[in-house]
Amino acid sequence: MTSSFVTRGSSTLESLTHGRPKVDINLVGQTDGLVNSYTTKDRIEGTAVITVDRDTRFDDVEITFEGTSRTSVERVAMPGRTGAYQTFLRLRQPIEDAAYPTPRVLEAGRTYKFHFTFVVPDRLLPHVCSHKKTNIHVERSHTLLPPSLGDPMLANDGKSLLNDLAPDMCRISYLIRVTVQRRPENSSPKTLTSVGKKVRIIPAVDEEPPLNITDDATYCTRKEKDVKRGFMRGKLGRLVVASWQPKPVQLCPPNSEAIDSVSTVATVHLRFDPVGNEEPPRLGTVWSRLRVSSLFSAEPWGDYPCPRGAQIGQGCYTETVPLSTMCVASARWTKHTIGRGLSRCDSLESTSSTESLTGPSASFAGETYYTASVVVPVTLPKTKSFVPTFHSCLTSRIYCLELSISYHTPNTNILTPTTSLKIPVQLTCRPRSGAKEKEPHESTQHEVNAEFFSSRSIAPFREAQIAPPEYSENLGPILPPDRSIDLMSTSRSPRVNAGSVGAAC
Repeated sequence: MTSSFVTRGSSTLESLTHGRPKVDINLVGQTDGLVNSYTTKDRIEGTAVITVDRDTRFDDVEITFEGTSRTSVERVAMPGRTGAYQTFLRLRQPIEDAAYPTPRVLEAGRTYKFHFTFVVPDRLLPHVCSHKKTNIHVERSHTLLPPSLGDPMLANDGKSLLNDLAPDMCRISYLIRVTVQRRPENSSPKTLTSVGKKVRIIPAVDEEPPLNITDDATYCTRKEKDVKRGFMRGKLGRLVVASWQPKPVQLCPPNSEAIDSVSTVATVHLRFDPVGNEEPPRLGTVWSRLRVSSLFSAEPWGDYPCPRGAQIGQGCYTETVPLSTMCVASARWTKHTIGRGLSRCDSLESTSSTESLTGPSASFAGETYYTASVVVPVTLPKTKSFVPTFHSCLTSRIYCLELSISYHTPNTNILTPTTSLKIPVQLTCRPRSGAKEKEPHESTQHEVNAEFFSSRSIAPFREAQIAPPEYSENLGPILPPDRSIDLMSTSRSPRVNAGSVGAAC
């Protein structure tokens, strides 16, 4: 199995002649062969154990919790790939001077331990998403913590590795990094060794408002189709099939057992407008499939991406996961008759919301129509690893539910007629049961009086930009694709690589 450690050492002659310190990162609750998984507000606790083969002079030990995003996209003008790299999270563990040996020398034969604790945040700092945007809501989505994605050794159910349905062209990774440094006078700091241990993050995600898909060709929530008597024969009428976005599928936090067998349900509403006195067709089978789309870009997204709107420097990878097959031959049609005194417009105003969803077909001119509804359970297979719906600066993950229904006409057809819908569906993640939520604050009368009746200061406003101490101050915007920063550089700013890449990240 691939190691979960990432080692990065100095290339100087000093590191070759004196040897590098050896670092072991031990996490609380570590499972052999699997990467530890966490969610929002979980504590990542552990110990960094440092040993050396010979006495080694050093100045400090830096322990950080880092989150990075990497994409790779095929170029159009010339062979090769262009990509982007961003460090969107960097928390630092403070280490007191008393924890270091005096003098600052790592002695051979001794073991040095440094404890660390990180809490998985629910949001990122605003300056992480500083690029241009064409949608005012994008910044909020881009500053939510994205899930781990694209690393084949990270997706697991606590027992075995699973496929998270992501391509090699995009990857979101988290790790605990331990760096031993030496800071010579009048010289830049030197890294004696740098070791990182990967962790898997699946943040708690709340339900978002339903998507506005009016002009989005990716989805199809309503479809009309002629119902024919048979091959090369006249039609019986017109079938209307419609559905709307179902409630989100709620994922369980990492390392917890699923509670519900059915995650959510989708309702398919049907309407049949006969030509004359024809009976509606007999329904057959409903198939459900989940389209999983991973979208990635070499430049930050200014708007929410669309699978069918990929442009130069952008990519989309989609996999289809079969969900269920269900016989609906027993579904019953309900007959409706419009009174002669009502116009077609009046009948629409008096119908229920369900009937308004389907609505009459384009050719409806009669007084009789039929309706039916089919409830389709949506359950995710346990053989795949799913992450919540998310949008970050470089990578997004969205889901689409495909519903296909077959029906039978009185005469034999060569192929069984079917009609399909494509509706958006969200995947969210429940918080861990022990997580505390913020309680609503009730204002007292004293607070109300102080707010509305106290005097106001009119002194000039002094802007203060103070980041929380646990965040790195060097996080910067994503660089344009014509610049490149060495990964071993002391700068922690996100970078973009522009050039030929032999293999995907």
